[in-house]
Amino acid sequence: MARISDAAATLSSYGVVDIKYRRVSCNYSHENITIKIHKGSSNPNYLAFVIENQQGKRDITAVQICETQNFVCKLLSRSFGTVWTANSPPSGPLSVRMLFSDEHGKDEWVVPVNNIPQDWKAGASYDSGVQVNQ
Repeated sequence: MARISDAAATLSSYGVVDIKYRRVSCNYSHENITIKIHKGSSNPNYLAFVIENQQGKRDITAVQICETQNFVCKLLSRSFGTVWTANSPPSGPLSVRMLFSDEHGKDEWVVPVNNIPQDWKAGASYDSGVQVNQ
């Protein structure tokens, strides 16, 4: 069985390669969505994170972070892959809002019950307290 890194090296030797993919439903039974702070983050200047344990076939198409005390919100950028970033993120405990979209054009904002703490650390993971099963 070839390792992914071996396959990547073989593919990269071809130059530009067209790739077809399709979204498949993921199942993380009994797992809440988790916010994992990217190792390149630096409190309070730069925040990057990955949203893990996303179930179902829907995609996260937008993410906002908001100060929990005065509800100042900032729309995040998708940096690369599934990494969402903010330069100069709001201060204090942060609430995350995620926009889930499906293939039929139905959009729904999901707001986790747990916040990212004010003293968040690079490499740490924070349980959102919610599961999205659709």
